[in-house]
Amino acid sequence: MIESYQETARADSPPVSSRGLRLTGITKTYPGVVAVNNVSFECRPGEVHALVGENGSGKSTLIKVAAGLVPQDSGTVQVGAKTLSRSDPRYARRLGLMTAYQDTSLVHDLTVAENIEMSFHCLGQEAPRNIKKLLAEFDLPFSPKDLLVALGPGGRQMLEVVRAMIHRPHVLLVDEPTAVLDLASADQLETLISNIRGEGCAVVYVSHRLDEVRRLADRLTVIRDGVIQGTHERMDWDVETIVELMVGAPIDLEFPDRRPQTTGDPLLEVKELRGSTVGPISLHVGPGEVVGIAGAEGNGQRHLLRAIIGVDRKSGSVELNGKPVTGGPPGALRAGISFQSGDRVAESVFPAMSIGANGTMQLGTELGPLATIRPKRMIQKFGQAVRELGIVSASAYQPISALSGGNQQKVVLSRASMQRPELLIIDEPTQGVDAKARLDIYRLVADTAASGVGVLVNSSDSFELAGLCDRVYVMSEGAVIDELTGTFTEAEIVRRFVSTTGKREDVIEAASRPGRRIASALASPRVPVVVLLVLMLLLGAYATSKSPVFLQGFNLNNLFLSALPLLWVVIGQQFALLVGELDISIGASMTLSVVLASFVLASNGVGSSLLGVVVILLVALVVGLFNALVTQVFGVTPLVATIGTLGIVSGICVLLRPEPSGAIGSDLSAALSAGVGNVPYGFIVALLVAGGMDFWLFRTGGGLATRAVGLESKASERVGVRVKWVKMAGYVIAAVGAAIGGVFLAVQVGVGSNDVALSLSLPAFTACFLGGATLTGGRGTFIGAALGATFLTLIGNAAQLINLSYSWTQVMYGVILLVAVTVYSIAARRAVA
Repeated sequence: MIESYQETARADSPPVSSRGLRLTGITKTYPGVVAVNNVSFECRPGEVHALVGENGSGKSTLIKVAAGLVPQDSGTVQVGAKTLSRSDPRYARRLGLMTAYQDTSLVHDLTVAENIEMSFHCLGQEAPRNIKKLLAEFDLPFSPKDLLVALGPGGRQMLEVVRAMIHRPHVLLVDEPTAVLDLASADQLETLISNIRGEGCAVVYVSHRLDEVRRLADRLTVIRDGVIQGTHERMDWDVETIVELMVGAPIDLEFPDRRPQTTGDPLLEVKELRGSTVGPISLHVGPGEVVGIAGAEGNGQRHLLRAIIGVDRKSGSVELNGKPVTGGPPGALRAGISFQSGDRVAESVFPAMSIGANGTMQLGTELGPLATIRPKRMIQKFGQAVRELGIVSASAYQPISALSGGNQQKVVLSRASMQRPELLIIDEPTQGVDAKARLDIYRLVADTAASGVGVLVNSSDSFELAGLCDRVYVMSEGAVIDELTGTFTEAEIVRRFVSTTGKREDVIEAASRPGRRIASALASPRVPVVVLLVLMLLLGAYATSKSPVFLQGFNLNNLFLSALPLLWVVIGQQFALLVGELDISIGASMTLSVVLASFVLASNGVGSSLLGVVVILLVALVVGLFNALVTQVFGVTPLVATIGTLGIVSGICVLLRPEPSGAIGSDLSAALSAGVGNVPYGFIVALLVAGGMDFWLFRTGGGLATRAVGLESKASERVGVRVKWVKMAGYVIAAVGAAIGGVFLAVQVGVGSNDVALSLSLPAFTACFLGGATLTGGRGTFIGAALGATFLTLIGNAAQLINLSYSWTQVMYGVILLVAVTVYSIAARRAVA
């Protein structure tokens, strides 16, 4: 398998003996916290070196420093014979160091193939030609055309590791690679790790699954409180010894003792439940009972839990204490069900909020009357959970994003401990947490059940289910195929599903369903282009039927000329939206261009006109760079920053032209109005530019990276995209587009006015949204935005010919925009539902 992708190897690969990773004296501090302190660490070629420690011990910080993602305060990182001279993921990857992150560096709205291609393009390398064959060689059960968002968590994690391996790295850093993998996938990954080690790759392996460490590691380094506690050569480690090294004291690793639960009336009763890719399923959970859900990754376990709380529930009934549970997740919460998602980052925590707010957010009136929050009561409630679960934090007001993954998980689970629900549903309760944190969570589950609360647990760790649960339902292909009761072992659980389950069906999430195929087609970036063309034809036909003037040459010429200012500013704004930014100041920038034109384009003559246009573009460049500086360097929110720029630029316009004055040269007006037939050259050039930019966007590595920045900037940065530079380019291009549009507007109005284009910001955004753009970034096309601008101009032109009032014209703008954006949004959601 390894030999068949030799084409991806670098020609300048150094000999195996000179590869490896060496960290020397690494120190990294954050405000009030020393994350790692004078750490030295080495991973030799051809070895797996395990790095273990509790959550918050400094492992992830050390990995990010080595990967060039986080700058160290002191110390050096050496990859092979070369020193990582700057904190730069792209540079580290070019030296041969690849990283597979626990939360992945994949862009979920791109396809599998695009994610692999982007990883190569960012390094200036040619992507593998046959990605389908490559995936088959690694035994990955999905297609290059599958969207990442449609893959299960296990599938995404496997792709994250395999994508790093495809580069044939000298050093491979893997951070918690099996946290979301089932047994079969974890075994497959261990084989891949062993194979790449055999090729001479130095593998740094971070895992809380200590049995894996025992099997794979050649050496083991323990880190605690940011300090290396020692490195141990290969020996007959047992799990207890490793944990003792991690914690610094002996730890009892047994599951909490629990009394056997007596059977009685069910607390939760699920009958003939059907959900997304699951069902019909019937099951029950009694009071004080811990019931597990087992199965190979991607056989519907997560969909079952979601269907119980009302997400994508198609049919069947769910009753709690004999009462129907309806109304979706809010109804389930009101009924007494506490659900904790396994996707902690995306669905369970609110990164910008404090630890205390995250933990107590479901308490409601217990924190204060009339939806108020009394800080003293919040601290009191949360403090108790902190003591029970051993949450390590500076204070309840610390942002939860500052905590380690294990402590974040404890905060999430503290909601249930404070709320005391009737039923607790937990998806992957110990995913990504260390051995000691696992014990705290196991104790929480046992104590919760002992208080009479029913607990339903899905876990990919069969050992965990065997130690915690009174009963276990085994799932395969969306259905319950077996139930284990009484005394059972990890091996018995695995044996029940491993012989009946297929090839991790849910890794591809039923992408071939007819409804999804239709939704995927509607979510295509080509759809807005087709829709706009159809609407323009229909509107043109209607206007022609009402007024024969519409198709006459002078009207068409006027239509295209009128569209030019908006057309150019929309092309620039589309780029800003594409990279996840926005520029409210474009109307003011256009106005400044008109004002400047009244000074520098007043004279006739080619030379003076060209010089004047250059001056206008240089001023636009300054405005764009100013916006880029404020947002990307000083970190001001784009909306606030560009509103501030709008005020500054508008004030300059008033200072330069208190009153309308200064005529534009007639030669320039004539030149910019010239064209082929009734179509001005400027209009033709704008469409060609839009088409060329779309070709670049969808056919080149640079365009792919740009889309990725808008979709997920964090993941893009990890694979080496210079995210800040791309976003800064968005502001510069938006300002330049506004300046070009301002020049065309100047020759139309013929005089310098200080407010002539301030109203064009809203139509510019509208045109981009009609073309498929979103405020979240990464979507839309330049041709779509250009057609959106033309369509809006067409509406205004037709409205004048058929005597439609201004108010009704605005209503049409709003209705068409809302309908278009709603359809695009629904299609995009259903494409991955």
